Amino acid sequence: MLVVALGAFLGALSSLLVGIFIEYQRKAKLSLKIEHPPTDRTYKSAPAQEARFVRVRLHNRPMPSVFKWLGRQAAVHCHGGIRFYHLSDGAPVFSNPMPIRWADSDEPISHQVGPDGKLLQFFDPAKYNAAFYRDCYAGDSEPIDVAARFDDDQDCYGWSNENYLPGKAWRNPEWKLPNGRYLVEVTVHSAGDKISGVFKLENSVARQHFRLMQATRDDLRRLSS
Repeated sequence: MLVVALGAFLGALSSLLVGIFIEYQRKAKLSLKIEHPPTDRTYKSAPAQEARFVRVRLHNRPMPSVFKWLGRQAAVHCHGGIRFYHLSDGAPVFSNPMPIRWADSDEPISHQVGPDGKLLQFFDPAKYNAAFYRDCYAGDSEPIDVAARFDDDQDCYGWSNENYLPGKAWRNPEWKLPNGRYLVEVTVHSAGDKISGVFKLENSVARQHFRLMQATRDDLRRLSS
């Protein structure tokens, strides 16, 4: 009887461990990496003629080949915030995090033809709200806007959906970052899970050299002190 009971226990334990292992493998495996190179754009009719956007990418690792038949889960309803810190002492630049904007989202602007036949632009709340959330599937990555710099400006701006609000002209003073260097902490939440990454924002150079870099150990120590 003891042998039978022990065998049943070990069988049940093995089944439990296999189930835990399978669920662990199927869970979304997320990472944050700098997007290289930064995105440079030229506009004919916009609040700026030249712009550079710096971004990070949320990656959901593909399932290893040996476990591919299990299928990795998508990271659903991803959302989060970005915090900016002074590089010199790790002090926060702003009191609250900037809401994440998924860079592939539509601009929250729609168009319609006015009574005089001219094409009019108007702010679209539905597009605005949709840009805060994104699903990230296994093997895919989703770009996250961090900051933007325009024309010959020395300042850059944290880049979120709020920069499109009426009257902001892309240069939202609430996320203005004067010439200098900063630390950036990007945090993404998804279905009870969370991932964070810290990067260095270089804004003490000309726009064509404006970029994100990997944070060093010394940089991370400034945030924890």
